[in-house]
Amino acid sequence: MSTQPTDAQRFLVIRFADWSVTAAGFSTEEAVAVVAAGAIRTCSSAAYFDGVRVGQRRRVAKSHSPDMTLIPHDPHRDASAFEPILSELTKIVPRLELTEPGTCTLVAGGPSRYYGSEAALAAALLDAVDLIPDLPGLVVGVGVADSRFAAELAAGSGLQSASRGEVFVPAGRTAEFLAEFPIGVLGLDDLTTLSRRLGIRFLGQFAQLPQRAVLTRFGTAAATAHQLARGLQPEPLAIYDATEPMMTSSELDPPAERVDIATFAARPLASELMELLARRGLACTQLRIEAQTEHGEVLSRLWRASTVFDAETIVERVRWQLAGWLDGSTTDRPSAGISVLRLYADEVAGSADLQISLWGEMSEADRRAVRGLDRVRGLLGPDGIVTATVRGGRGPSDRIRLVPWGEPVPATGSQLPWPGQIPTPSPSLIHPEPLAIEVEGQLGPVGVTIRGNISASPQRIRLPDGRWNQVKSWAGPWLTNEQWWDPQQHHACARFQLITEQSQAFLCLVRRNRWWIEATYD
Repeated sequence: MSTQPTDAQRFLVIRFADWSVTAAGFSTEEAVAVVAAGAIRTCSSAAYFDGVRVGQRRRVAKSHSPDMTLIPHDPHRDASAFEPILSELTKIVPRLELTEPGTCTLVAGGPSRYYGSEAALAAALLDAVDLIPDLPGLVVGVGVADSRFAAELAAGSGLQSASRGEVFVPAGRTAEFLAEFPIGVLGLDDLTTLSRRLGIRFLGQFAQLPQRAVLTRFGTAAATAHQLARGLQPEPLAIYDATEPMMTSSELDPPAERVDIATFAARPLASELMELLARRGLACTQLRIEAQTEHGEVLSRLWRASTVFDAETIVERVRWQLAGWLDGSTTDRPSAGISVLRLYADEVAGSADLQISLWGEMSEADRRAVRGLDRVRGLLGPDGIVTATVRGGRGPSDRIRLVPWGEPVPATGSQLPWPGQIPTPSPSLIHPEPLAIEVEGQLGPVGVTIRGNISASPQRIRLPDGRWNQVKSWAGPWLTNEQWWDPQQHHACARFQLITEQSQAFLCLVRRNRWWIEATYD
């Protein structure tokens, strides 16, 4: 199997077996398990052979291995014990990602060319680990592949083969390597359960599904997992370096009360920050601007880049932000001039990992729109501009979440089943306040019981303008009974879809036999 570097992006993962056990001072040959919240979080190889498994309750695990030692989970202990290893590894490769204590990831292309091959790079890292005192008998796995996810699995496979196991996945064949792994390695329980019901048990089967179908059926988290299953790397590495803060600052004497004066001081700071990042092969994706006044007030604001920040973009954002603070009418307006200005690279990634825009390919018109929105955000504050996103929920208003502009959109499980959820298509107009209406059957007003039984079929509807319309068709009810255990918060209702003879379609809400139009369909 060839291990020569190629022009494709390659990732190397070095992983230490049962690190929490090692950090606590035990050998992997001893039966030891780490416990968190009464369940097994991780265990040594010896405990695993006894039948102990991650997720087991303490009592069940003890029944499999009565002589096993149980230790509490201590993240601080794990991180502190891993620091000497990080120090040695960064002597070989200055830029690496601390995935978690016991696991490191790095871009292998440049270092492997320096050492001659991926195998030589792996050997240099393992030799550095061997020189660390007081850590004898470590079981270490190294994996190299076209994505971090695949490299982590390759390193895990290396742990099973030897005390210094190495697995090199040939460039361009990462998807083949991943194909036989069970879909559970993606770590998405809902996706795993649903996929198995559909007969999809391995990553190879999951990778063959159309990407758009995965996004539509399973949601954004599953779409990212689909990229992983195909051997792609959907996100850049978060580079670890504890030696040098990514911050520049300047004192303004006298304190600046005008935007142009403070912006002038920001120019050398921006250039200095770019040089600091360039020396470390990094790019800034999120900038924190901080200003301190002579009265001791501290103002701070985060700016996320549409792609990555350069010096001119930083100066532009600083000018906009200072205008919002010094010239605007916001509550953040300081009571005195700015005496200290600081710029922080609050979020960074490897510059080689950002050849493609983090927000996708954008036209020049898109870039101008982003810059305009960024400027307004700087003037109005972080919540001044919001983006509507879809999340899980039953009613249409429950499913809309407003996220501040530029903030990452969280995975919300919008594609997961919600009992009582209104079926697609979604209404086009959600009324800020429900509109009171009347709905009658053949013998009078239509009532709905708490079990969803209706007194009669809807025959006509009186709209908010007072006009009566005949009901052409209807569907429902979809029942909602939330927080029934709390009399103050109890919320019970039923929803119906009604279509009039004039082809008007409404989503109607019924509560205590009173009817409202909650939303309107096109």
